[in-house]
Amino acid sequence: MRLVIIGTRKTGTSLALVSTALKRGMAVTIVSNPEDRLEGIFPPEVEIKYLPADVSIISGWIKKEYFRPEQELRITTINDVYACVAAQVNSALGLPGPDAFAVTRAVSKLQQKKIFTDNNIPTPGYSEFRLSDHKARENALLKMQLPAVVKPSEGTASNGVKLCSQHSEVISHLDYLVNQKEQRPDLVPSDTVLLEEYLSGREYCVEYFDGHYVGAMRKSKRYGTEFLERGYTSELDIDEQTLRNLIGTGARAVEAAGLGWGPVHIDCIVHNGLTSIIELNPRIAGSFICDIVRDAYGFDMVENLVNKLQGKDVTVPASFLPDAYACVNFFLESDPLPWSFTEQGEIKNHLMHISYGPQHLSNRRRRAFVYVRNLMQNFKPEIN
Repeated sequence: MRLVIIGTRKTGTSLALVSTALKRGMAVTIVSNPEDRLEGIFPPEVEIKYLPADVSIISGWIKKEYFRPEQELRITTINDVYACVAAQVNSALGLPGPDAFAVTRAVSKLQQKKIFTDNNIPTPGYSEFRLSDHKARENALLKMQLPAVVKPSEGTASNGVKLCSQHSEVISHLDYLVNQKEQRPDLVPSDTVLLEEYLSGREYCVEYFDGHYVGAMRKSKRYGTEFLERGYTSELDIDEQTLRNLIGTGARAVEAAGLGWGPVHIDCIVHNGLTSIIELNPRIAGSFICDIVRDAYGFDMVENLVNKLQGKDVTVPASFLPDAYACVNFFLESDPLPWSFTEQGEIKNHLMHISYGPQHLSNRRRRAFVYVRNLMQNFKPEIN
């Protein structure tokens, strides 16, 4: 069997997925944009092919290279920018995977909003317009209440998302997005922009597999207007009723979006005790989120995604609270220079395992990571 990954990243889940596939004897091909520059990131036996993110071009190349009776083929993605393309290539080739229409609809934050609104799923209020329509921009600015979040309808890793408290900030950021779209259309792929109501509160990620909840974690972000991720933790710091509301609201969103195949990653915020969905991602999560789900909740999303691609049965445990502690913290470019790592390492005893190392992701302003997990489920320190 050959696994073709359309759209990947240089760290974390991408490396784990490739490693898992290779260990199972699968051949692996990565199809990505030339600007991703993936040489030296993956093992040498992994084939890398740079192609534009075009369904007909990619499906045509796969057909020519691999589509033959003796070659069993599976396709997935790890990058939400490519989620739509991967799903449509899957559909064009008649391979198993998530519903192409559902994924195509879900990659648009505007379409997500419409799904949530039509199904009475709580989400921040919003208005929409096109960057190229200057009159629409002016009308939207007149109507908007500040502070508000400006975000491209499509994109990844909070790129182009900014909290604005003054109209001048909104105008300046929109000009920035226009320039970004011209210079890097892969980062701002859509002309549509949302002006979203800003909700204060704690942010959480909730993970689902085949429509079932598999874990939640609290998110921390750097203070400021750009929503840069500081890390994630299984320490939810939330009461049971609110957690059940969090899980149930996310499950309704997954069902309404028609994303009952494989992994789905949801970002939400708890505001005044109620959950509002910020956005939904029809793909497996990165940023050590899969590690936390594995170590704290006992469900390995990477292994089970490969199981599903191979046609094996996947059993999702009925987890609710985490059974163990796991967290990741990121060092950002804005942190003091001594907060950096130049090589990987680990510290481990019979109770804890700490791993650390560089992680240079310019679009997320990251420099390094520290990942911590305990090695004893339900471990509780003795109280003297």
